Amino acid sequence: MKHISIIVMLCFGLVLSACSSSSQSGPKDSGTGEPQDLVMALGSEPVSLDPQDATDGISYDATELMYDKLVTFDKDMKLVPQLAKEWKTSDDGLKVTFTLNQGAKFHDGASLNADAVKASFDRIMNKDNKLGRFALYTEFLDKVVVDSEYQVTFQLKFPYVPALANFAHPSGAIVNAKAAKEKGENFSKSPVGSGPYQFKEWVSGDKVVLTANTGYWGEKPKLKSITIKAVKENAARALMLETGEAGVIAPVPATDIERLKGDNKLTVTTYPSNRNLYIGINTQKAPFNDVKVRQALNYAVDKDTIVKKILLGQAQVSQSAISERTSGYSPAGAYPYDPEKAKSLLTEAGVKPGTTIKLWTPEGRYLMDRQIAEFVQANLEAVGLKVEFQKWEWGAYTKAYRDPNSGLELFLVSWAVPSNDADGGLRPLFMTKGTNNYTVFSNKTIDDLLDKGMKTVNNDERKKIYADTLKAIKDQAPWIFLVEMKQPVGVRKNVEGVTSLNTELVDLRTAVKK
Repeated sequence: MKHISIIVMLCFGLVLSACSSSSQSGPKDSGTGEPQDLVMALGSEPVSLDPQDATDGISYDATELMYDKLVTFDKDMKLVPQLAKEWKTSDDGLKVTFTLNQGAKFHDGASLNADAVKASFDRIMNKDNKLGRFALYTEFLDKVVVDSEYQVTFQLKFPYVPALANFAHPSGAIVNAKAAKEKGENFSKSPVGSGPYQFKEWVSGDKVVLTANTGYWGEKPKLKSITIKAVKENAARALMLETGEAGVIAPVPATDIERLKGDNKLTVTTYPSNRNLYIGINTQKAPFNDVKVRQALNYAVDKDTIVKKILLGQAQVSQSAISERTSGYSPAGAYPYDPEKAKSLLTEAGVKPGTTIKLWTPEGRYLMDRQIAEFVQANLEAVGLKVEFQKWEWGAYTKAYRDPNSGLELFLVSWAVPSNDADGGLRPLFMTKGTNNYTVFSNKTIDDLLDKGMKTVNNDERKKIYADTLKAIKDQAPWIFLVEMKQPVGVRKNVEGVTSLNTELVDLRTAVKK
């Protein structure tokens, strides 16, 4: 028996030794000074890793790590240098000249110089490439001229106030145009940029993995890798933060914010946002082609309850089609909750009680999105409509609501303004030929105002033009205007250097895990 006991003890010791050895071979603990792996869990996965074609915020969370721009926004939304060390605008406002930092390279080793900058912008401005952000630059840019190896000039069609802000837009990222041409459609899933992190793999429906670009020309990355996980279930995302499986999550579910704040291993920070959450209306489809019906839908929805009961204060009722944090904003006023007014307008428009309409929503992409859509469904049914409700996976949803032939009628979505300017917040959505005009909205008065606003330099005149535009958009009601969002971000306390911009970009470029 004594011999057996000794053998058992020896075996137990070997097991403990193996466990100890195994734990030491895993991720290093704080104090090692070695770069760590970081997981960030978001509500959905990117749609594209090509910044010139992406139009959603989740994609930009990834592309901002892999690409550099000429200029960028800091955490206070001030323009700061990135690839460009300096720039100047000509007296007539028709030329912007950038002097580049030297030594920047793409992840495949190619030089990032003035020729590369021109090639990148020529790519996005080529309509044959059919890139999602084509109009963001072609509306105001005439051509790009290489002055020298490290100096490039952008010639504008007219003086355009937010030009620099548009260069700081995530779609202003400098892509390796040669690699993009060679890869074709595969570039969106196998990108080549110049940022502090480079692409490793994309497991569809699960994760995007980036690794440190150790040869980065700027401030060196402080993490070994960043994995962006798609976790649409609110409870699962919160649990990952609590257990340490994820170092960062966004958004933090509204129902979990106070509980997570009580965990001394975590911090939850609610950042301001210029994102508006709304329900788009297919304005070309009956009965929504009648403005009275669109206005009725707005009167039918109780926005205050959405803010107080569903989002638990993590938002405010929208007063305009752009956020109060966006340059050029003025309040147009919210539609009050008035179900009787809604019923009256529906009757005037000839909409019979029991008329069936369709409402679509994603789940997990936005803070409490499904719950908000279900509440709106109940509001609309309370004024006599029958609402067919459908949840979508984010990737499929983005294709469906952008296709006017998909059968869409009402669809919950949002719009942030990465350029932080009213032109970028309104023209793509409400111009008749706007690239993001998913409501198929058309109004000549608004078209004229948007064109005038884009070409006006005087700030007071611009603000007046956009005030008139926002009032006209409210009256025409191509949306059910809902709320201006906030961005609650959860971070483990051993992770530092994480912030979120007004645009809801979760910035990990300087993040470090200890």
